[in-house]
Amino acid sequence: KLFLKETIKPQHSNSIMFTIVPVLGFSLALMFWGMTSSSNISYYLLFSLLLFFCMTSLNVYVVLLSGWTSNSMYAFLGALRASAQTISYEISMIVILLFPAFLQWTLSWNNMFNGYGVMVLMVPVGVAWTISL
Repeated sequence: KLFLKETIKPQHSNSIMFTIVPVLGFSLALMFWGMTSSSNISYYLLFSLLLFFCMTSLNVYVVLLSGWTSNSMYAFLGALRASAQTISYEISMIVILLFPAFLQWTLSWNNMFNGYGVMVLMVPVGVAWTISL
């Protein structure tokens, strides 16, 4: 339904980038499914936590480019504000997620989930994450 609706493009926008940037954002969101661990996985990501941090930081550029390509100052200022807010939330998320990673000395999601000792720590880490919001 989303792709079949009529597209609305601003008159003075960069029309090529205006259509490409949401597709890039959607494909970035779909790439997160590749990092989920399952029993029939055919590959092993050694530093999947670092890949997760890098991919979440790319979302800032998608939001910023989507505001910039509309060629409207209000949309661009809104995108700058949203990018700054995303960066501030990412900093607290990175600090909170690195705590269990440093305790287990691994940067792999699979090894972190197999070590059940981290699940005991998720309660205080979850409280710290809720407070930091």
